[in-house]
Amino acid sequence: MSPSSAASSSMHSVHSVFEHPRSAPLPHPPLPSSASSRSTPEGFIIPVVPSSDDPLVISYDSRGHRVLPNVSNTPLDVLDGRVTKLVQEHPMVIPKCANCAEQGITCSYYEAGVPCPPCSVLGIPECDWADPFWVLENFRRSRDSYFCDERDALVKSVKENRLPVSLFEREFEIRMSWFYSGAQGAINRYLLNSRATRDVGLRGYKALAASTSDASTLLRFITLGVETRVHPCVLQVITERVQDLLASMLS
Repeated sequence: MSPSSAASSSMHSVHSVFEHPRSAPLPHPPLPSSASSRSTPEGFIIPVVPSSDDPLVISYDSRGHRVLPNVSNTPLDVLDGRVTKLVQEHPMVIPKCANCAEQGITCSYYEAGVPCPPCSVLGIPECDWADPFWVLENFRRSRDSYFCDERDALVKSVKENRLPVSLFEREFEIRMSWFYSGAQGAINRYLLNSRATRDVGLRGYKALAASTSDASTLLRFITLGVETRVHPCVLQVITERVQDLLASMLS
């Protein structure tokens, strides 16, 4: 499948998942201001996507810690199929995380908040797939594709006299509400994933090192680790275990 066809399929999947044209609206953020919209000859406002007041951005608290946004008070459940679709949506424009791209190795994406297998095995703590900035950028890409599709479909319905002009804003609000409910569920799922998988490789190596009393085996691992570009934090853990074993032998 070519990148263009894959991207088209990806956009269609997001559109399909959030298509609820007659569902009751949920609490939603305000529609984009007039500065982010344009008028039509039919006399209604067409929202510009993305809007200037994007809610899918990271903020910082008083201690300088990153805070993910709260975009809906009615999030979908983290196991909802629409949430799963969002967290597993992967843009073809970024086929590999930065670490795998740099090392020229195969990379795979599972879902937002879960490091790729090579980063996990090598103990690399900065996989893009678990980075909140990348995750929100990915959600924004999915949202913009969905909003553009829905907006254009509603405009077409108005022009073809299948939707009254007076209902355009309401219908677009419904679609916004559904997406942001799904996005909040996806943010919640990302947080669960990232907390569960954070430093999982490093924690595993610490456990393995602690259960090994053979310093020569650990030294061979360090040599192999340097050759295979295991992260320095892992090698440091193994080195400290070797030092402890040698100190114990000499005492």
